[in-house]
Amino acid sequence: MRLLKAVSGEGRSLRALARREPALLLACAAAAVVYGVFSFLNHLHYNSGTDLAIFDQAIWNYSRFEKPTSTFLSPFGYDNILGDHFTPILIALAPLYWIWENVGVLLIAQAVLIAASIVPVYVFCRRRLGRTGGYLMAFAYASFWGVASAVAFGFHEIAFAPLLLGLILLAVEDRRWRTFAVLILALLLVKENMGVVVAFIGLYVGITQREWRTAAVTAAAGIAWFVIYTDVVQPLFVDGRAYRHWMYGAVGRDLTSALANIVTDPTRLPRVFFSGTFDPGPGWASSTKAGTIGLTFAPFFGLALLSPIGLLALPLLLERMLAGNPWLWTPYLHYSLTIAPVLVMGSADALARLARWRPLQSRRRAVLVGGAAAIAVANLAVATRFPLADMADPDFYRPSAGDRARQAALSRIPSDASVLTGSGMMAHLTHRAEVFEMRAYKKRPEYIVTDPAEYFWTRWPKAGYFDRQRLFLDKGGYETVFYERNVVVLRRQTTFAADKSE
Repeated sequence: MRLLKAVSGEGRSLRALARREPALLLACAAAAVVYGVFSFLNHLHYNSGTDLAIFDQAIWNYSRFEKPTSTFLSPFGYDNILGDHFTPILIALAPLYWIWENVGVLLIAQAVLIAASIVPVYVFCRRRLGRTGGYLMAFAYASFWGVASAVAFGFHEIAFAPLLLGLILLAVEDRRWRTFAVLILALLLVKENMGVVVAFIGLYVGITQREWRTAAVTAAAGIAWFVIYTDVVQPLFVDGRAYRHWMYGAVGRDLTSALANIVTDPTRLPRVFFSGTFDPGPGWASSTKAGTIGLTFAPFFGLALLSPIGLLALPLLLERMLAGNPWLWTPYLHYSLTIAPVLVMGSADALARLARWRPLQSRRRAVLVGGAAAIAVANLAVATRFPLADMADPDFYRPSAGDRARQAALSRIPSDASVLTGSGMMAHLTHRAEVFEMRAYKKRPEYIVTDPAEYFWTRWPKAGYFDRQRLFLDKGGYETVFYERNVVVLRRQTTFAADKSE
């Protein structure tokens, strides 16, 4: 019930909200349908990202009351996803597999979670901009390119974060601290890096509400949880090995040395934060850190930076721009989803503050509605450059010849066989004991299904596939059982002797 009150922001029941704002619920339903349809069709075009396969296999195991293992993680020396990231909130999705044991469950769940996050965003914006302005900002949120990129990537546990962040900001504004505590706990269960975000939420509470005790407890809880997981909990799942996601060697070998380096060399952080270029490969535009940062704030005209809410963007951007993984510097994948409610709600707050400025008070409504309309148009314009725009192409609704060939190839693989494949087909093979990704695995499974041209057609190209494919095809020991439109299915010969190098 507390969560329901957090959604409405005014203690109304969902039924009362539906009576007052039927258009809002229709908008959320429409967004869920758009996100869901795109996700399904994108998946059927074999464009789902690697993480969909990892999470599907792990949550499928949860649903069978087994350890949340994913064999895609095996090359890193472990297969329990809790040793990769702390994501216990995913347990909440396991019962859905009792209804429909299909990877599509996660695509539906993500579509609904993202669409539901429109509600707290709208409620927050309506309080500041009025109903018209609230709907315009909700539209801007739903069409934000970061949302589109996340939907196109498949599924990620971070899908829970926008809804929780939106509800947290409402709870802070309404000073409902018990509800706030429950929501903070839920956010910490999404992923360990949310601990740093929670610390900044604590700072935001102190600045805006002057609740310094609550602020201090919140900030301390966030930092403590991050340290406890990375130093104590995570090693329990990976045989004592260190946390492998510290990717910030440019600023320090660990958190302590990074902080020391930033203090002794104040120019290091801005140098690393803004400097970096990455070219993902064919079909992708090269990205710079500065370009991605600009694209993040440009559709909102930088307004979020004028609000205290903009403070919450800092940990989300620092995590990405200081990282050694160049994919985090790009506008692709799921990395810009969490910041979406921060940008929209921060922009609405900034607009309301600007409208109170004396020279603008006589035109307050024009400033509020006009500003919200400009933000909505800007986000729609940018969205045409991102994957959801594929829905305007009639061919997106039809399987290609390559799609049909890949489907035929997968039908030749027994449901209990171990398989090696590329990223485009991974999420279609996950409900089995062993399935591995082409680029990283060296042993010989029972079946290999591969497309040598995958680097050129998949949405997520990985150059390492060329070398892996050549290794398996050249070594022999497999017979071809399917070949169509470059898609090959190889079956391990029963007389084959294992390579001693393995």
